[in-house]
Amino acid sequence: MDNIKKIGLSALAGTLASLSAQAGELTVTGSAELSYVQLDNDELTGNPIGMNKNIAFAGSGELDNGWTVSIAQGTDDAMGFSSASVSIGMGSLGTITVDSGTGADVGNALDNVVPTAFEEADAGMKTGLVDSGGVIGNHGSIKYALPEFSGAKVFVGYIPRNNSAAAADGATSEGSGKHALEVGVDWSPEMIPGLRVGGVIGSADEGAAGGKDLDEETFFATYAYGPLSIGYQVAEEDNGTTTYDTDIYGVSFNVNDALSVSYQYGETDGYAGGVTAEFTGISAAYNIGPMAIKFSDNSGSNINGATGAGVEVDDDNRELNLSMSF
Repeated sequence: MDNIKKIGLSALAGTLASLSAQAGELTVTGSAELSYVQLDNDELTGNPIGMNKNIAFAGSGELDNGWTVSIAQGTDDAMGFSSASVSIGMGSLGTITVDSGTGADVGNALDNVVPTAFEEADAGMKTGLVDSGGVIGNHGSIKYALPEFSGAKVFVGYIPRNNSAAAADGATSEGSGKHALEVGVDWSPEMIPGLRVGGVIGSADEGAAGGKDLDEETFFATYAYGPLSIGYQVAEEDNGTTTYDTDIYGVSFNVNDALSVSYQYGETDGYAGGVTAEFTGISAAYNIGPMAIKFSDNSGSNINGATGAGVEVDDDNRELNLSMSF
């Protein structure tokens, strides 16, 4: 009798495993990065060698009505939760994504799309450019994407309680702000190959310091022709006290299938006394299959609008990076 039970349980387990495989699939990817960073003469670099490791899980399945469901989850160095998202693809009705820490909201995804081989011009700076991406927090936001039409992607992002922490199912999380909303467009028109234009407009109730509202907008245009890509982007942020205006432009060039180089410049106006913060960056990347060797040399002046003696006005950051994916 016990043998018959064992045979029955084994058959049931095999059937369930077969059904699970038919219902969806799970993939695992990983990456690792090694970096060597050099700061300017006014800063203590310490140990310049850094490391980052990540393992990501992605699962997907299809419902009986043709809709799709997918989940993505990343882990940190200690194999703990770092970010996740759940998406429901509804065919011609669009896609809904609930995000928790991936930074895939509309503003962050399009905060600086000016071409670069590796890092943006303000990467590694204590205070960088004032660009978009601060309206909606990282946890608990909802993004709706219309079906792509003629190369155009339209997104709407919303969060009911801004700057809240990640919350488990059945739980809630407080935040420092109220609700926030973003609307964005990313269009690569089919009639003009290589052109990409778009922008994001967002507003957050009590999203700025002191409980003031935060409003942001950014618009961009890039164009790729053969190995050459150029781009220009503008951004404006109004935090209820100060309005900042940012301009970014850059160019990248693919020397061959493996090597690319770029130059990017950005500036932010709006600081006291009419001071302009400026950033320049040179980047290069050499790809060898799943491995890439990358380098960036960034410098900034009038950081955070600072001028005069006794304050840090300039900043420099150089990074050599080795990344591997599997």
